Amino acid sequence: MQEWRIIEHIGTHVDAPAHFTAGGRVSTELRPSELLLPAVVVDVAHRAARDPDTVVTVDDLRAYERRYGRIPDGAAVLMYSGWGAKAGDAAAYRGTDTAGTLHFPGFSADACEWLLRHRRIRSLGVDTLSIDPGVSTTFDTHLALTGADRYGLENLANLHLMPRSGARIFVGLIPYEGGSGGQARVLATV
Repeated sequence: MQEWRIIEHIGTHVDAPAHFTAGGRVSTELRPSELLLPAVVVDVAHRAARDPDTVVTVDDLRAYERRYGRIPDGAAVLMYSGWGAKAGDAAAYRGTDTAGTLHFPGFSADACEWLLRHRRIRSLGVDTLSIDPGVSTTFDTHLALTGADRYGLENLANLHLMPRSGARIFVGLIPYEGGSGGQARVLATV
């Protein structure tokens, strides 16, 4: 038998609504039906390679839909930025500059709100440390998402292997009692 002491928001993990929203649901309150869902992958890797502060925009979502079709209601919308390639180098993955500011891609709050309002998404996911871009100090995307009783997925791996549309994911969340999140094994099927 092992005894572990672990931070709930490390590695691939879920940010439950309670992570940023007072009174929001904790990890044990997420229903199984919320953890098995259709997924789409929005690719911003080329832009992120040039601009680490890039964000997924409403224009990106509209371009995605023109190419791949409508984002399904209740889906997980996942950002592929290519950032996972930096995961073995903590400094590069965080993108910290000399002033201590982090630099990595995320979702814009406008894109999050558009997805909530027009596609009734269940989750946002990223291959970075946060659904907000690293430069954010106000965490507007977190606030919009968790305020709508939705959850985030952070530090996702292997998004380059997923099809851009047509996949389903299973979020194997460790439901820590009273947890504002928890580690997760996220599996995809086509």
